[in-house]
Amino acid sequence: MEFHHDDQDFIPETSLVLSEKQALLDLNATFTTPSHTNPAMAYLMSLGSKRSRQTMGSFLTIVAKMIGFSSLKNCQWGALRRHHIQAIIDMLSDANKAPATINTYLAALKGVALEAWALKQMDTESYQHIRQVKSVRGSRLPKGRALTSHEIHALFKSCENDNSSKGLRDAAILSVLLGCGLRRSEIVAINYEHIQFRDHAFLVRGKGNKERMSYMPDDTWDRVQLWIDEIRGTLDGPLFTRIRRFDDVTNERITDQAIYYILETRQQESGIDKFAPHDLRRTFASAMLDNGEDIVTVKDAMGHASIMTTQRYDRRGDDRLRKAARHLRF
Repeated sequence: MEFHHDDQDFIPETSLVLSEKQALLDLNATFTTPSHTNPAMAYLMSLGSKRSRQTMGSFLTIVAKMIGFSSLKNCQWGALRRHHIQAIIDMLSDANKAPATINTYLAALKGVALEAWALKQMDTESYQHIRQVKSVRGSRLPKGRALTSHEIHALFKSCENDNSSKGLRDAAILSVLLGCGLRRSEIVAINYEHIQFRDHAFLVRGKGNKERMSYMPDDTWDRVQLWIDEIRGTLDGPLFTRIRRFDDVTNERITDQAIYYILETRQQESGIDKFAPHDLRRTFASAMLDNGEDIVTVKDAMGHASIMTTQRYDRRGDDRLRKAARHLRF
């Protein structure tokens, strides 16, 4: 498949079977903990979004297998100790995982330890020792890229050349991704009644169940209106819907994966380099900053809790370094 995921942090369990350290981690997988007393399940339920639960759940499943259990549900989390955590960190480092990825594992394990302590499955001293494990230092170059204006034009041209209903729908979706910087999960959750017509905006519910207003550029507004006027209609319900074979427009909400497939199709039709769906969000952030918007405004537009998160989406630095290098003469 030409198109690629951003899921570079997923680690197959086979890459982590390091026998020397495995001996340190055997906690004896001989029982199943009921879900209501399972520290890992309690931790996952405390997370604010489905995506976070999926991500951390997959990380904890990997850890459970690293320490000799078949799943996070039958892992004896209350028996974890500081030396287990340190060994897990060493194994992840040996597998060449990025510091940020390792620290995400560490955050999950500390969260599970807190729940184990709350459930009286871990003593206070052991929990405090785990709490004090320090984060891994270091960094990696940011993943992903911003699309060029030529690539963006080619994607829209692919939609324009499609005379079916999908052409108008996909152009509107692409325009919302680029013009509003929304996440795929946020786009699929938008209903017609979430449109603020006077302000040319969407009422968006993002991570952490936080609502924000997402304002559309004129081109985005025009494409969304064209999809509504020509194809969708004005009934309440999902804004972007599934279109079956033979141009059968349904009222079924599209999914995250459907948007992935739409972008994959348009990328292949336009002949541009492969990109991840999240690169459109990076493109939005870079364009906003390049237009002189302050980073706090961009943070709010993207629904980020931290400016540091927004800074990681800025891809302008690569272009500046590239141009500077081209000006050198020896």
